[in-house]
Amino acid sequence: MKKISVIIPVYNVEKFLPQCLSSIVHQTYKNLEIIIVDDGSPDNSEQIYTYYANNDKRIKVIKQQNAGISVARNTGIKHATGDYIHFIDSDDYIDLDYYEKMISAIQNTNPDIIAGGVISQNGKSYSIQYKTRTILTTLSEKFLITNALLNCTVWRYLFRRKFLLDNNLKFPDNKIFEDILFTPDAIRLANYIITVPDTNYHYVFNKNSILNKKYSQNHEQQYLFAEQVRDKFIQKYNLKDIYAFNKRTDISTYKIIAFKIFKTILNHETNEKKYFLFGIRIMKRYIKQPPF
Repeated sequence: MKKISVIIPVYNVEKFLPQCLSSIVHQTYKNLEIIIVDDGSPDNSEQIYTYYANNDKRIKVIKQQNAGISVARNTGIKHATGDYIHFIDSDDYIDLDYYEKMISAIQNTNPDIIAGGVISQNGKSYSIQYKTRTILTTLSEKFLITNALLNCTVWRYLFRRKFLLDNNLKFPDNKIFEDILFTPDAIRLANYIITVPDTNYHYVFNKNSILNKKYSQNHEQQYLFAEQVRDKFIQKYNLKDIYAFNKRTDISTYKIIAFKIFKTILNHETNEKKYFLFGIRIMKRYIKQPPF
């Protein structure tokens, strides 16, 4: 029976943490190791996760000085002992049968990555669903089906722990948009990937997250850096056609999301409007310019 290490970085999420932890401790699949990495959280998150830890021996708590989500995830990897690792953001949650479906799909095989579905709080404005259980082996089909060149979020996947360790796959320290720098290489190196239908990771928009709380010029600079790294990756492995195809498919989704966000920030502070305009500039590049 495969063991899953669930790594949960915690920082300033007291509003969302109970829902996140409840969705994990009550999973129908029980062979879990739940690793909470407190990244120097200043709020009451400690009281919440301590309550859960006192009632569930599967929960391990690791405290560190605030160093960011990348360092917190890497800390979790160091302490993980499971066959597979799942990175879940502490403001999100999963269906109660999520891990049971993910592990059942591999059917005594050992894929390096198991890919599941995503639903956002905005419904179909941001969602990923696989219709069938499919084994992806070639480089082209792995990137085409997962769309991992455009949607790089790591919480869509379970990663085989030995695969991460053998390939020294870690998150870059002191970087935001860290998934852009991590996920494509993991997808490339995976022996094969299995997609799992009817699995739901629920992405919750948190206005106080590092990306949503305040616009920073440094955020834009770091995104452009991550985008440059991804572009070099696409060129190196000859993935231009796949990137272009997925980009055309996603343009309509970007437009819907942009319109919804615009409506919500009309009366918000200037920093939030600046961040929105930064997003629009990115979207314009997708729409008007070729990928290379």
